Amino acid sequence: MSLVVFLLIGTVSSSVAGLGLLFFMREFKESTAARQFSVVGAMAGELDEKILAAQRELVAVAMSITPATARDAAAIQRFLDERLDLRQVFSDGTAYFNADGKLLAFSPGKGANIGGNFSRREYLVRTLQTGKPLISDPVPSQRNKGHQVVMFTVPVLDKGGRIMGVLGGRVDLMEENFLSRVAHLNLGDGGELFLFNQQRQMIAHREHDRISKPISAKGQRELLDRVIAGYQGSGEMRNTSGLLSIYSFKRLPTRGWILAAERPLSEAYAPIYRAQKLVVWSLSLLLPLALISVWLFVGRLTAPLQVFAGRVREIGGDAGKYLPVPVQGRDEIGDLAQAFNAMMQELVISRRALEAEKGFAVQLLQHSAVPCFVIDAEHRVIIWNKAMEELTGFTAKAQVGLTEPWRAFYDEPRRVLADIVIEGTLYEMADLYSCYADSPLIPEGLRAEGWYRLKGKQKYLAFEAASIRDAEGKLIAAIQTMQDMTLRANTEEQLRGMVAAIGESEERFRRLVELSLDGIAILVERRFVFVNPAGCEMLGFHSGDELVGKEMREFIQRDSEQLFLEQVVCAEETGTTAPWIEERLLRQDRTAVEVELGVGPFVFRGEKALQVIFRDITERKLAKARLETLAHYDSLTSLPNRVLFFDRLRHAVCEAKRYKHALALMFLDLDSFKQINDRLGHAAGDAVLVEAGYRLRECVRACDMVARMGGDEFTIILTKMADQRDAALVAERVLESFALPFLVEGESAQVGVSIGICVYPDCDTDLDGMVRYADYAMYRAKQEGKNVYRFHCN
Repeated sequence: MSLVVFLLIGTVSSSVAGLGLLFFMREFKESTAARQFSVVGAMAGELDEKILAAQRELVAVAMSITPATARDAAAIQRFLDERLDLRQVFSDGTAYFNADGKLLAFSPGKGANIGGNFSRREYLVRTLQTGKPLISDPVPSQRNKGHQVVMFTVPVLDKGGRIMGVLGGRVDLMEENFLSRVAHLNLGDGGELFLFNQQRQMIAHREHDRISKPISAKGQRELLDRVIAGYQGSGEMRNTSGLLSIYSFKRLPTRGWILAAERPLSEAYAPIYRAQKLVVWSLSLLLPLALISVWLFVGRLTAPLQVFAGRVREIGGDAGKYLPVPVQGRDEIGDLAQAFNAMMQELVISRRALEAEKGFAVQLLQHSAVPCFVIDAEHRVIIWNKAMEELTGFTAKAQVGLTEPWRAFYDEPRRVLADIVIEGTLYEMADLYSCYADSPLIPEGLRAEGWYRLKGKQKYLAFEAASIRDAEGKLIAAIQTMQDMTLRANTEEQLRGMVAAIGESEERFRRLVELSLDGIAILVERRFVFVNPAGCEMLGFHSGDELVGKEMREFIQRDSEQLFLEQVVCAEETGTTAPWIEERLLRQDRTAVEVELGVGPFVFRGEKALQVIFRDITERKLAKARLETLAHYDSLTSLPNRVLFFDRLRHAVCEAKRYKHALALMFLDLDSFKQINDRLGHAAGDAVLVEAGYRLRECVRACDMVARMGGDEFTIILTKMADQRDAALVAERVLESFALPFLVEGESAQVGVSIGICVYPDCDTDLDGMVRYADYAMYRAKQEGKNVYRFHCN
């Protein structure tokens, strides 16, 4: 017994420790893989957003290129040289190609390939063919030999939508930029990140000599082949050095590139290895101590029991001849003897009660209103109740003791449902019954139904059969009950035609929902039970089955969550459709999509539900933003226009009044600008205006505003001034900036500026008055010699 107890304790302890260790290892590995994939997913999202931002920057610049500039190689060269913002994004320079693929301009500096024909380059061919922005795979750099670059290309369109040329930006993968920077991030102590495309070509890696080279051939690394085929997640794989590592992969939605993270298992699973050593050492120390303790304890515990066991063997197993065990003391053995005597007395009483219950159960079945019969394990009928006699016309006397219950229902010998339960031959159900199933109420029970002729009448009967087992679980009999379902069967036949008509109507409604371009979802208890194909596509899923059971609240962006809950509560409490509201949904890849969403009450399969309809309004929002930009910003200089100027001035005056600080309004007019237009042309004049706007922005703070009122007139709003002298300092800074010559058409031109200044609250008047006073001061500056500034004096 000591050995068994020790083995039990050792087995349990070892099993618990082993299972705990296995559970810890599995959970730790899953947690490590999930955390690493989460980090990679976040980095992939950030990198994808940077790629999109670079592409949007290039698209915005392409939209600002006028047809006149696009046709003039010198003008487009100057345009690229002035776009300092592009140099910060595209480290290897920007280029402009005409519609025939000829390189017209390159910045920074003048490239050696200007004038060359690039019409056979794949990125240029695809951009000209599709008319859409393109991000290429790595190609050799033209500037740095041995370097690889990624080419961003955007079509330049005229007002009629025709392609005038292609604007391209190059990112050197071996220089510091937003693409190569991801490969220099560390993941733990020994982990690293790298980027590659679906053609297995390396795009970013901390070892520059691996860039643009294949990572491995198809078939060499199974996990990598799965990733190329579309898998996203984590897994274990050997690296190029043969070291087993954990990898995580996340696909960038914009280009389809794959961001991967690699971390050696020796580092990632270090806590697992330490836990394994701790468990082994603990068991090796504790098990010998457990063996000694069990040996001493069991020997002392079982000594009195051996005496009691001998006395029990003398009694035997016949409870009917039971004689009480004499109690000799009040120690543990005495307590055990008393408990044994009480148990035997209860057993005798229980046997008598069982006999009484058996008789009661038989009488209960005999007088039950449900027709039933019972057969034993030998298929003999042992009970045939009175309700059965009334239903079938066969008496119990004619059936009990025989193995022929089929006579009551069939004209020839065959098995009834109770026979199948006894034999366990479920495969016979299909041959014996046309309609059958497992019983929904009784475990191991069977159910069948059909038309039968009883006592000269056709009746539709439902049979239920179940096994009867003894206390040890042994099958000893089977009971079969019957229910007359004739009335229900006739009623169902009448309803079947009605159901067919309803089904046809539902089918038409279902097709309308599936073909709808709007997303349509049905919610029960605020969880998806149905989503149409348009809704699945909008949320980034392939089918509605993937969404069933999920809360729609999970797909509502946080800033829209309260609005959505208010719509749901309104629809649930009032039973009417809530007003449509613009909100943001989150797709499966956690990107946001602008939608217009409405919630209304619905009935789904007989229970209350909600119908949610949502349509994508992303294009409408983008169009609105573009219209707002055109309405408030000057198309030439990208400065705020007259409309936005007055709005900002009104806001600045309100703030100045509220917080009691000074405000200055400056009106500026360029001197000698007309001579530049007359001598060099309007294109040169436009270039001067663009440069003038740039210089004015450099002279003010971020909280101040520079606007173009029209022609060569500009305004500046200086907010939160400490003293009137601050306006004078800004004016002097502007004059110093304009003292530098302007480079126009390869010639140096001198352009001055006359400035009129109105200071609030010294000129405490309405907005029109402040504008008028600043304008007067500017004209006074022109009359007093130009290229000076003057304050308005009350």
